[in-house]
Amino acid sequence: MTPADLFSEFTAGFPARKFSAGLLMAFIDLYTEIGVPGAGLGSYQDVIARFPRQLTTNGGKRANTLIVAKADGGTLSLRPFYNAAERFFRAEHKRFDYPSCAPHATQAWADYIPWLDALATFSAAELAELRQNVADYVLAALKSQAFDPTSVKVEPPLFRMLLESFDMTSRRGEPTGAAFQGIVFGFLRADNPHLQIEIDKVRTGSKRLQRVGDIDCWEGARLAISAEVKQFEIKSEDVPDLEAFGNETGRRGTLGLVVALGFSDGVDELIEDIGLKPLDTDDLLRIVELWDPLKQRTAVASLVYYARHVEKNSSLAERIEAFLKSATETIAAP
Repeated sequence: MTPADLFSEFTAGFPARKFSAGLLMAFIDLYTEIGVPGAGLGSYQDVIARFPRQLTTNGGKRANTLIVAKADGGTLSLRPFYNAAERFFRAEHKRFDYPSCAPHATQAWADYIPWLDALATFSAAELAELRQNVADYVLAALKSQAFDPTSVKVEPPLFRMLLESFDMTSRRGEPTGAAFQGIVFGFLRADNPHLQIEIDKVRTGSKRLQRVGDIDCWEGARLAISAEVKQFEIKSEDVPDLEAFGNETGRRGTLGLVVALGFSDGVDELIEDIGLKPLDTDDLLRIVELWDPLKQRTAVASLVYYARHVEKNSSLAERIEAFLKSATETIAAP
């Protein structure tokens, strides 16, 4: 059997026994390692006459694969060479249609004695060329499943960008506090998808609406989270105004949040002393930086919904949408 004949036989049987590719490459590597090429051997029987087959493993168990004795007194197994071939196809070249079946493949070595006979007669150059042909054939026959970064559409972190760069103070034509309240609504809506979020226009009065805070988050009949939203830096003299809110959230066992543009030195500790959790824009940003694209998208959509359908303020809505459009175009630009 010539190298061309062996290759032809291999390709004919490959669709039914794909592991034969790795097995053939392992045969070649094993023969090359023990010095069969150029040794004047004419068959597999000649090979094992010089490099006796070992019927047990080093641990004394019956050998299911081909193991031969080396000239220096050690032994050499077919299995590591097959493992290398399997890694070549699957790990290095992402041909995951190539089977992961090293134990089965190396136990089937005795089905290929004619190949071992032929390989014993080939020169080193012929073995190397045949091995390369086998590798090239498999890489062409099996589709690469390597990850293609261009196949993934990377969404810009628009809500994070809003927190970083959007002007959350009031503009002409916008109700005072609406921009920041919308941001906090979007944050709570995305970060707590299991809760029902209640919000109304700014300055509507939570007591008149029988709500606890500016934004209430419900789990059925239980108020889970309530937030007071302040579009300014809270100072120590503002803390007493939050005590009633702290008492009510504490009475209900509710997580009470005070979300503001900032806090003067020491004010966050005073707020915590009345049972509330202070959050400024930096705190929100640290949390949002851990969000996946779905949360980012949910928060942005909730902010737009708030501006359009809760606050119903076209100036705020258009300013938000202009920011989002500009941010998206900036990221998309080469």
